[in-house]
Amino acid sequence: MGLLRNLISVIILLALVWSSLILVSYILAVTLFPALEQGSGNLVISILRVFLGLAVFAIWAISWYLLTRIWLYKILLRRG
Repeated sequence: MGLLRNLISVIILLALVWSSLILVSYILAVTLFPALEQGSGNLVISILRVFLGLAVFAIWAISWYLLTRIWLYKILLRRG
């Protein structure tokens, strides 16, 4: 039963990571593409959009790392 539990845990982890990647990709597309195309015409707004996109990506990468680390050590390698 342990192998099945670990397999299901890994599948859930992968589903969480991929769904968050899709969400972050959407947020980056909404923030960065208009800034790159100079759609707003305001330089300050374009720079703020780029910083917002980079901040979202950094938060996603850090949270992905922490989620994976917690999942590995607390759930998969749990002594039971």
